[in-house]
Amino acid sequence: MRLHAERFGAGWPRPHFLTARFAGPLVFSGSGWRWWLADEGAQLPARLIDRYLQDGDPAGVTLLRERAEKDKSRRIYRLVPPEQPDSPGYFVKQMSLIPRKRLGALLGCSSPLVGVSHGTAELAHNLALSERTAHGVRTFAFGEYFRCGLPVRQVLLQEYLAGWQGFSDVWLQHEDDAARRRALLWQLMDVLAALREAGICHLDLHPGNVMVSPDPRAPLRVIDCGQMCMDADPAVSAALHLGVFLHELNGKRTSPSPRLAQAACQLLQRLAGSDAGLDGAGRLLPLLVGYSTKKPFSRRRLLGRDGLDPVALEKRLQKLAQERPPSHRASDAPALGEQRERRLIASIEDMLATPR
Repeated sequence: MRLHAERFGAGWPRPHFLTARFAGPLVFSGSGWRWWLADEGAQLPARLIDRYLQDGDPAGVTLLRERAEKDKSRRIYRLVPPEQPDSPGYFVKQMSLIPRKRLGALLGCSSPLVGVSHGTAELAHNLALSERTAHGVRTFAFGEYFRCGLPVRQVLLQEYLAGWQGFSDVWLQHEDDAARRRALLWQLMDVLAALREAGICHLDLHPGNVMVSPDPRAPLRVIDCGQMCMDADPAVSAALHLGVFLHELNGKRTSPSPRLAQAACQLLQRLAGSDAGLDGAGRLLPLLVGYSTKKPFSRRRLLGRDGLDPVALEKRLQKLAQERPPSHRASDAPALGEQRERRLIASIEDMLATPR
C-alpha cells in the first residue's frame, strides 16, 4: 500500500487485530490526530475528516447528529468527498473517552475495569461482524487523538448505507403487506442465525440498529456495534437478541399478549433447538419481550453461565419499569398499540407457518 503520510509512534502496544489489518499510525497534518487505514483508497476521506477536525473546514462534511455530555460527547457525520460528489460517501462517528476507558482503548481491552465500550472495541466488533457474517458494515479508517500517551478521542470511518432504512421504519411502512413482513422476518432470522454461528452477541440489537436495503434481496446490515460479547451462551444470546428486538418492535409494551411470548419461543426453538441452554433461554425470553432491559439494567449480566433466576429477574425488571422515564415506555396509544401487536403476532405466526 502506498501511503503519502508520516508514520508515527512505531512500537506503541496496540492490539494485533488493528496492526494486522490497518496501516498506521499515520499523521496527515498538525491536527494531532493519528490514523489507521484499511487500504490506499481510505486516504482521501481520512485526510478530509482530519482537515475538518483540525480547522473546521466543512468541505464534504455534514453533521447528522450529536450528543454532548461531559467527557462523553459523540458526533455523527456524513462525509462526501468533493472529488466524488456522486458517491454514497462515508459514515463518520467521533467519540470522546472518559478517563477510565482510555487504557482499554489503547490496548484493545474490554472489561469493567478499563471499559467495555470504546472506539477500539467497536472497531474490533465491526471487523468480527464483517469478516464472520454477511451483515456487517465495512470500516475504512480509524483515527485517534492522544493526550498524555492515551487516546482521548476516536473516530470510525465506515461505509455509508445510502438509501437504507431502519427495520422498524420499513416494518411500519408495510403494515398491510403480509408478504413483505414475512420476508423481513425471514431476513431477521438470517441475521440471528449468522450471529449465533459466528459466536457474536450484539447487546443492543433493536430494530433501529438493523438496516434494510432498498433492494429487498440484499442481506440486512447490523450497526452500532459498541456493545458486544464474543463468548456468550448461544441459546441465551439468541433469546437476548429476540427479546430486545421484539420488545422494541412491539412498541415497548410492558403487558404484551401471551401469544407474542409463545411466538417468540417458537422462533427461539428454530434458532437454538439443539442448544443445551435452550430451557433456561426459553424462561428468559418472555421477560425480555415484556420488559425494557435498557440501562441501568445490565444485559451483559444475563450472558453469564451460572444460570438465571427468572423470579428474581422479573422482580428487578418490574421495579425498573416503574422508575423509567416516559421515553422508555410504550410509545403508542393503548388501542393503536394493541392493534400493532396483533399484526406483529400474525406476521410471526404467518412466517412460522409458511415454508420459505
